[in-house]
Amino acid sequence: MVALPPFLVHPIFRNRVWGGNRLGPWLAPTTTASDAYQRARTRGSVGEAWLVADLPPTTLEGKTRVASGGGSDETLADLLNNPLTRRALMGRALPRTVEGQLGFPLLLKVLDAAQNLSVQVHPSAQFSKSNPLMQEKSELWFVLDADEDALIYRGIRADISREQFAEHVQSNTLLDIMLSQPARRGDCIWLPSGVCHALGAGVLVAEVQTPSDTTFRIWDWGRQDPARPLRLDEAMECLLLGDDQRLDEFDMALPRPNVHGASISIEGLVKTKWFDVERWVVQPNTRLSHDGVGVPVVWTILEGALSAAPFSRPICRGSTIVLPAEHSGLDGSSGGDGVVILVTTLPDPLKNTVDFGGSRIA
Repeated sequence: MVALPPFLVHPIFRNRVWGGNRLGPWLAPTTTASDAYQRARTRGSVGEAWLVADLPPTTLEGKTRVASGGGSDETLADLLNNPLTRRALMGRALPRTVEGQLGFPLLLKVLDAAQNLSVQVHPSAQFSKSNPLMQEKSELWFVLDADEDALIYRGIRADISREQFAEHVQSNTLLDIMLSQPARRGDCIWLPSGVCHALGAGVLVAEVQTPSDTTFRIWDWGRQDPARPLRLDEAMECLLLGDDQRLDEFDMALPRPNVHGASISIEGLVKTKWFDVERWVVQPNTRLSHDGVGVPVVWTILEGALSAAPFSRPICRGSTIVLPAEHSGLDGSSGGDGVVILVTTLPDPLKNTVDFGGSRIA
């Protein structure tokens, strides 16, 4: 059986009207990442860094390239299209299929909102059944940094009807009925498809989501940009209101135990049918080892650094490691300041749970 080594990926930078200037400094200071970021800045504000992406060809530059280990500048799509490397990469996890094409079933980003994002909803499962090119989109925001007065908007007042919602959109008073909360570093916000939401100005978030780039904008803070049309009809078809929003709980999420030890603290953020996300806080000079666990696992370094074979240099903030389902092993340790890792594990159809991405902690 073919075994793929763990590999790093190149970030893809996306220009957004609401973007800022924090993504370059936040990401690991590799030459390739820095060069790509500077090229993106010449085209305008940089709002997103796509760390793991494998979207259909209709999305321009929507496929992450391998930076180490898996091959010379291959994409995730290249690995999936080869039956041998597909088995090593995916194991028991199921690739996404859109229009007969295979895809890696995860989209992982970092967003830098210097301005407010549009008020929006994402396609629901029911909508996607009749519109197969507009895939269901549910996502998790993990706040990496936030200005003191920054806000996150999530949900609509429970007493608002569909007719009242439409009236507030038409009268530009949508904010009067939206629910908001302060954005704080370390906050975890679950956004299932159909929940109306917006990321406020001054917030930097990691976003773990289903692999869809479809957004239905409802209101855009008075911005008039022909490249960013409002899509009210589609939004209203997908919009959840009242108790259907289930805002007092993580919709689709199951309770996860937190583990606190002398060398590591593991916080379960969300477990859904699409992915399992945890935050690991690892103390300085702690050994971390990982063997293939039958499904892909993705590590994104949020703070500190990790030194590990087979990588020739320390892996620092902003770097993302893909650990294939069947791989040749990773063995290393956290740096002198420790390391914080966002760990995303794809579901295993043969198991009900995955214990901390299959890692051994010594």
